[in-house]
Amino acid sequence: MKLLAAALLLALPALETQDKVQLRWKWTKGQELTYKHSQKMIMEVAGQPIEQTMGYTYSMTVNEVSDAGEATLTIKYLAVVAKGSIPQEYDYDSEKDKEVPTEGPAAMQAKMVGQSFTMKVDALGRVTAVQGYDKVLEAVLKGAPDDNPQMRMQLKQMYNDESFKGTMQQMFPPLPEGKVGKDDPWKSEYVVKVPMLGGMTFSQNSKITDIKDGNALFDQDLKVEAKDKDNPLAGIMELQEAKGKASASFSAEKGCIVSQKQTMAMKLAVQGNPMTMTMTGEMKLVSRK
Repeated sequence: MKLLAAALLLALPALETQDKVQLRWKWTKGQELTYKHSQKMIMEVAGQPIEQTMGYTYSMTVNEVSDAGEATLTIKYLAVVAKGSIPQEYDYDSEKDKEVPTEGPAAMQAKMVGQSFTMKVDALGRVTAVQGYDKVLEAVLKGAPDDNPQMRMQLKQMYNDESFKGTMQQMFPPLPEGKVGKDDPWKSEYVVKVPMLGGMTFSQNSKITDIKDGNALFDQDLKVEAKDKDNPLAGIMELQEAKGKASASFSAEKGCIVSQKQTMAMKLAVQGNPMTMTMTGEMKLVSRK
């Protein structure tokens, strides 16, 4: 009886850890992943709602993988969706519409199809470098009216390679260092350059909710704070509060994000006037047609 009890005690550690998995991006040279990403923004100013929807389908091709597991990727835009009402109504889907718009926000989005840039990401999903995004922005602005040079300059400042690195990090939630099981938490923090607001510190508190069919499911509590004083519109626009929720599914077997959903609610002030903004986004791994 004592031997049986001892054997059961020895087996307990194995039972406790057998459901823990290590989450790592498994990069392979020549590998290609295709993701579809959509984002909807609802902004309310002086009681008037403004809606905008943007969508992108892009491929990620692995060019090189270092011994440390850091991959150099080529990100290429394959399709775009743009819908909104400012400064005029527009609704464009590059996969469905035969005619390409010639003016307005939809025309700028349409120019992204076929554009590409390179990015470096390690096995933990940390974006370490972005190169060539300034050329994507040049292509998008080509032919656009030059009646607002200040705005063009601000766009180039906010969407350069270094600032866009933080934007891409939002699509690659940093993974935990060690193995994780159900209810295991981890924290991460990074800076994103947000147009018209400057440097924003994004904090993520993540927690595994389940491990099912080789996929690790986790939820995140999100918080954004304006800690960076590098704000080109300081004094005009102020972030007062920004909180959100996210959920994601990561394939431990394939070594990649399968799906991700996010909602963020922001309270801002523009020259002292209150403004609210709600953003919802979804990203999922899709099969290339």
